[in-house]
Amino acid sequence: MRLHGNARTCLHSRLLIVERVLEQGWTVAAAAEAAGISERTAAKWLGRYRHEGSVGLLDRSSAPQRIPRRTPAERVRVGQALAAGAV
Repeated sequence: MRLHGNARTCLHSRLLIVERVLEQGWTVAAAAEAAGISERTAAKWLGRYRHEGSVGLLDRSSAPQRIPRRTPAERVRVGQALAAGAV
């Protein structure tokens, strides 16, 4: 797993948060405090684990899933050609 540069947690610590809440009976707030992250972030990891299993604890790309107003490819090619002086 390639860890995001600004991530406060790694896969192991995310699993530890999940185990503490689901198996050891910790509150989300207590597990978050022990991991040094916000309660909201701990709840996010817990929700992803419940929905996807351990795969949900891996880092995800921050790139958008879709770009609804993307410039059409032909217009991009024309612009690139103009910038390169090819036209």
